[in-house]
Amino acid sequence: MTSLRFPMLRQMRGIPAATAILLASYSPMYCQAAQPGNEIIGKWKFTKVLDLAEMASIDEHGARQLLGHVMTIRKDGARFDGEVCQPSDFETKRVEPNLYLQQEAGVGNSKLRLPSPVTVIDISCTQVYVKKPNRAVIFWNGFFFEAVRVSR
Repeated sequence: MTSLRFPMLRQMRGIPAATAILLASYSPMYCQAAQPGNEIIGKWKFTKVLDLAEMASIDEHGARQLLGHVMTIRKDGARFDGEVCQPSDFETKRVEPNLYLQQEAGVGNSKLRLPSPVTVIDISCTQVYVKKPNRAVIFWNGFFFEAVRVSR
């Protein structure tokens, strides 16, 4: 009887259900993005040597030898080429790449081609620069490597 006097009420009955469905569909994406460092969890294959910092602990030949090797990044730490990194809180920051790279490593962004701003994630033993989903630049032993995610 109420719906006869107020036709809008009949139309509005579906709104709470539609809102609940919409919120439920977005909640997993929100939870994933809300956890720091979640976008870099997985296995990353080094595909290309991009640049080197002012100080490097290996030479260019040694850096090329790392191509094809896979770094595993997990919440409980990272592993790469026999080395183990301690667990990290995945400190994340968004920075302007030219200024940050110049200050931190004495290099520019021209060879790395990072987006501006870029998300930088500290994994306790090194830094990961997120280029786009499934693509990153990983700093290791003084070199910047292009890396592609091979699995989660």
